[in-house]
Amino acid sequence: MAGHSKWANIKHTKAKNDEFKSALFAKIARQLRLAIQDGNSADPAINPSLQSEIEKALKQNMPMSTIQKTLNQFKRVAQNVKKHRLDIRFKRNIYIICTICTDNFAAVKMDAAAMVKKSGGEYIDVGHMFQDCCLIQSQYDTSKLLEGQSLEDRAVEDAIELGAEDIQIVDITTGSINFFCDPDNVFSLSKALANVGYSIENCEHLYVSNNLVTLSLNEKTAFDAFKEKLRNIPGLEDIYDNVE
Repeated sequence: MAGHSKWANIKHTKAKNDEFKSALFAKIARQLRLAIQDGNSADPAINPSLQSEIEKALKQNMPMSTIQKTLNQFKRVAQNVKKHRLDIRFKRNIYIICTICTDNFAAVKMDAAAMVKKSGGEYIDVGHMFQDCCLIQSQYDTSKLLEGQSLEDRAVEDAIELGAEDIQIVDITTGSINFFCDPDNVFSLSKALANVGYSIENCEHLYVSNNLVTLSLNEKTAFDAFKEKLRNIPGLEDIYDNVE
C-alpha cells in the first residue's frame, strides 16, 4: 500500500494543472460558492467543506478581506452553480476530462461543441480511462513516531484504520504524506486524520490517467493549441488528460 502503481501519475497530473493559474481568484470564488451550496451554510464553523476552501484560498494568497467579501456576496445572491465534467477525445488517442463550474452546463457544452469538433475533438465518455479519486496532502510530526516505527508504517496503519485507499510518502524528512480516498469520503477522512495528529495541507479531487501516451512534436503542438482553446471555456476549473 506504499503509494505507487495506479498513483504513479499523480505528480505528472498536478504539475500540468498548475500550469494555468491566471484566473486564480475567480476560480477560488467559484469553489467558495460551491462549498456554501454543498454545505448549506456560509459559516465555516459548521461547514467543513467551506473551511477547507477558505484555508486553501489563504494559502493561495487571497486576502481574508476578499474572502469575506465573497462570502457576504454569496449569502445575498442564490446562484445554483455546480461542478460538471466534460469528457472529450482529441484526435484518436488523447482522452480529456474538463471540470467546469457553471449554472448552465448544457449551454456551455453546446457553445463549445463547434470549437471542439473543428479542432479534431469529440464528446465521448472517457471515465474508464481515469481513476477518480481525492488527494489529501498532509504532514506528520515524525518526532511523535513510536520507537522503531517508520513514517510509512504509521501512515499505512492509519490509512487502514481510517479508510484511506492508498498512501504516498512524499518526503520522509518533513513528514509529508499523500492519502488517497473515494471522493465521497474526503471530508470525513481529512477530519479523522487531523484528529490523530496529521496537519492537513490540501484536499483535491483528481482524475488520474490509468495509462499515458507519448506524442510526437507535431501532435504535442496541436494538443497544446487545443488546450489553450479549452481554457477559454467559461467556468473551466481543471484539465486532466492522458498525455505523458
